[in-house]
Amino acid sequence: MKKIFIFATLIFTLSLPTMGQGVMDALTITSNQMKGTARYSAMAGAFGALGGDMTSIKQNPAGIGVYRSSELAVTAGFNFYANDVSTTTHNSRNNDFYFTGDNLGVVGVINFREGSLRNLNFGFAYNNIASFNNAYRADWSNISTSLTQLIASKAMYYGCDPMLLNVRGNSNPYYDQPWLPTLGYNTNLIYSAPTSSQPLHYNSIFDAHNSYGKAYLTNYTSGGIDEYDFNVSGNIRDMLYWGVTLNATYISYHQESYYGEELQNITVKDNTQSSSNPSNTNGFFEMSNYLHTKGYGIGAKVGVIYRPFNFLRLGFAFHTPTFYDLTDTYSAAVEYRFDKVNGRLLSGSSSESENRTDIGSFDYQFASPWHFLGSVAVIIGKCGMLSIDYEYSTDNEMYYSDIYSDYSYTNECIFNQVRGVHNLRIGGEYRITPSFSLRAGYAYESSPLDKSYFDGAYTPQLTEGTICHYQVPGDTNNITCGMGYRVNNISIDVAYVYRQQNYSIFAYISSIGAGDLDAIVTKTTSRLASAGRISEFLLSSIASITGSPSEKSRVAISPTTILILL
Repeated sequence: MKKIFIFATLIFTLSLPTMGQGVMDALTITSNQMKGTARYSAMAGAFGALGGDMTSIKQNPAGIGVYRSSELAVTAGFNFYANDVSTTTHNSRNNDFYFTGDNLGVVGVINFREGSLRNLNFGFAYNNIASFNNAYRADWSNISTSLTQLIASKAMYYGCDPMLLNVRGNSNPYYDQPWLPTLGYNTNLIYSAPTSSQPLHYNSIFDAHNSYGKAYLTNYTSGGIDEYDFNVSGNIRDMLYWGVTLNATYISYHQESYYGEELQNITVKDNTQSSSNPSNTNGFFEMSNYLHTKGYGIGAKVGVIYRPFNFLRLGFAFHTPTFYDLTDTYSAAVEYRFDKVNGRLLSGSSSESENRTDIGSFDYQFASPWHFLGSVAVIIGKCGMLSIDYEYSTDNEMYYSDIYSDYSYTNECIFNQVRGVHNLRIGGEYRITPSFSLRAGYAYESSPLDKSYFDGAYTPQLTEGTICHYQVPGDTNNITCGMGYRVNNISIDVAYVYRQQNYSIFAYISSIGAGDLDAIVTKTTSRLASAGRISEFLLSSIASITGSPSEKSRVAISPTTILILL
């Protein structure tokens, strides 16, 4: 069983002319991380019952109704990640850092002098809710299985005719033939070996009894998920706060991966020559893949916060699925070099047309899970507060759709193999002086997959294409802290987030071989976020209803100074 534990992005592709989607792809699309304002991050995102923070707009929309004055917020983040990889033969670490613009938001407040509705608020915010920036490499020695065995088995499973796979005999086999066997056949990783009982039988260049070698897997991902939120919210008698958010989401996910094997005692046949005989030799190949997923989605969020006593707040919110229109663009190539096949060097560059697939593109729709949030917060006099959030997402109810494709089996796999995700967030703030506060928190998120995925008892619903590695995400733990300073109408906040998660990544489907490529990788992310907030920078409004019921309302508007921060 070939596996790695690490953060990366998954898509396991097999073999049809078009790209398909599976269980693991859905988990990538629905990624969510501890990102928002520095105050939100420092308290581990436990703001469901507190509100009064710009990130509330994407969590519990009623939190925007808590604002009594207008506000502008800007947050930037410095991110550092490290992937510690340990295989049976190698240990390595991959790390990098990058900057992000995590949050930009504005709230406008209309205060009413009389009546049950104390204020009506309008908000807009940009939030970067997930970043895909990541890279890792894993190496193995003395391998006893090969990716080429998978390619041969798929060629037989689909009953591929070698004449139709050959780019020299078929003008474009990538139009009507499975991509993985087509690429493997034209780069001599597999060859036709018909028998009387199996006329479409294929052999891999790797002999399970005699071949051996070493392998590596390198994966790069980038991009992110950005959310644009539009909110209307209000305050009824300073007891009940309500809010509605409409969100537009943009996702852009890039993946480049390279899987290579350097092999000894392999059997290679030159598929460009019908008279070629298999030769015992040594060699090398590397398969490279490119994938870009992008698209837009829309959804809605509704929430309330109830304050029965001055020291207690209760919150509830739910998020509808985000309905996406997505496009995948993808391609693959193989570079190879085999010594003395029929007395000559057999090699090919990944830049040569016969060693590359077409550039494919596929459009589809996707619906993310429902989210339900319950929260409680306790205000401890004027010196602090403690907040707890519990969130549940129905990840097993995600689904794909498309008028040209049947996703019933994939959606059934999601329903049966994915489980709901539990999130627990605890955060607190202690006010040392009226201007200076310290904050800390902890957040836990359960894995959306059963533990049997980690030991290979399950293999995910296979998608289509040529990227053969896939990931199984584990539980996530976040430890957070921070501080804030406020003077007049300006607040400056700083937060530090430490995130740790294990991933099990399989180089290719585990049924091909035993566990000679086992590895353990722990992915950790450190994040420093700084935020600036300006209150009362817009026009403040006061509405007063006086006199008889027939008398018109009078609204007095007084401008205040617009300040600029950062």
